Amino acid sequence: MADLSVQNPSGRALRLAAALLRASGGTTASLQMPPLVGDANDTGQVGLDQPGFLQLPLSPAVFRRVRIAMKDGQLCEYELMVSAEAVATQVSQLQLSSAQTLFTMANGVIVAGKLFLIEAVSTSETQGIVCLYRLLLREAAGEWQL
Repeated sequence: MADLSVQNPSGRALRLAAALLRASGGTTASLQMPPLVGDANDTGQVGLDQPGFLQLPLSPAVFRRVRIAMKDGQLCEYELMVSAEAVATQVSQLQLSSAQTLFTMANGVIVAGKLFLIEAVSTSETQGIVCLYRLLLREAAGEWQL
């Protein structure tokens, strides 16, 4: 058996996670983010001009329903598994400090035109490097225009 404690970390785990997500029917999800700059015109300053949301693509990703015991009136829960490379790309483009900041700022996740709210975020890592993010989602209660 090999001693893994002395191996140098490499990008193999990241590439493997992305390949597995693509092979498992990978899709594209979009984080719905608030606009980064305010509306400077007069109608925007008084709140008459609604700001648009940014949609940041995350791909490859796998979306599926979480198998839990359902109760009457309880909304369905889903999970979204996203490649760490895709998340790192968005974190660097927005110049944020971490992926947790990115997910905290997000208003929700759009998958196949439907809005979901982020309940929790967990990671899967190997040798101290995050290779996969798992987002626990629930359906948005109302119909939002996207």
